[in-house]
Amino acid sequence: MEQTTFTPLLHVVSEMAERCDQCGAAAKLQLTLAGGALAFCGHHANALAATIIGNAVRVAVLSGFAWHGELALGTPASTVDGQTGATRGQRVFRNSR
Repeated sequence: MEQTTFTPLLHVVSEMAERCDQCGAAAKLQLTLAGGALAFCGHHANALAATIIGNAVRVAVLSGFAWHGELALGTPASTVDGQTGATRGQRVFRNSR
């Protein structure tokens, strides 16, 4: 039997009122699973990025938060601050040397 994997939809939002389900800090990422939703702070969202990508149906990321999983998805965000079709500006990373 062939196994099919799906890439979760990625949305960028301007506000998020949720708290991290692991530590209670302000959430930077909220994900929807087949059985419900979870929210994570930046630390836990980045630590669990691979698991989130493999299990989430939809991922909402707070605008300005650099989630490690976003690069792994290989697709631009589908919405930015509620505006469908917009994409994020390119990020610039500087070498620490």
